[in-house]
Amino acid sequence: MNFFYLMPFSYFFYTRLRGGSIAFHLIFEWLAAAILVLAIGISSPLKSLIMAGLSYLAFISLYEIGYLINDLYAANKEIGGRKRGPRNVSRQWIWSWFGSRLLVFLGITVLLGFYDSLGWWLFFLALCIVFALHNVLEDKELKAATFLWLAWFRFMAPVIFVVEDSQLFGVGMAAAMSYAGFRLFGYLDSKRLLSMPGRQRGQFRLFFFLMPLAGAVALWPYSSAQGFLILTIYFAVAATVGTMVDSVLTHAPK
Repeated sequence: MNFFYLMPFSYFFYTRLRGGSIAFHLIFEWLAAAILVLAIGISSPLKSLIMAGLSYLAFISLYEIGYLINDLYAANKEIGGRKRGPRNVSRQWIWSWFGSRLLVFLGITVLLGFYDSLGWWLFFLALCIVFALHNVLEDKELKAATFLWLAWFRFMAPVIFVVEDSQLFGVGMAAAMSYAGFRLFGYLDSKRLLSMPGRQRGQFRLFFFLMPLAGAVALWPYSSAQGFLILTIYFAVAATVGTMVDSVLTHAPK
């Protein structure tokens, strides 16, 4: 039994990030969120960053409960399901694990003053419903839909309560089209539901993140599309830089 698991974010780090995906989360999730809240946050830059960080910690505290249920229950019912997380642990440990995360979530809710915010509770209620469906469903093709929405909730969690209300729809649309859409390819591939052998090429990633720039051009005149513009342009730049770095490393002399 690893007591490191009892700390929020530790389970995500230990069972998901150590496999090599930390760079993607850092560039296309956390840094993107930081840029958004700095550019169109409702408060000062420092306060906006703190609010975003706390909102993310509240999110990951609940999300890790879904992870553990998935790893201990859902994965066992899936053919070829990945066996991650602790095995043969006591019920007392599991309840302590759940309790520590629920306490963190409730503590952050009070600290941010969102205990009477309908938007806060509805956001996390919807997240819990989608993750419950994801863990209960046994049809891998249906689970593709729940995964897409889980990815959307993951991106939106640190920014939805921090950016200006007028920008939420644009940010949400960009997150769905770019971040969540791109992550869906990886999920489908991991479940052997995708026949796109070239999707891991840098060229594909670059083209995928450049295409939303067409929407950015069309929405350029509208002030309410500022969040959409910031996010799509950032993703395009990040994908371009990543492709250039990959190309240099690939052709570097060994």
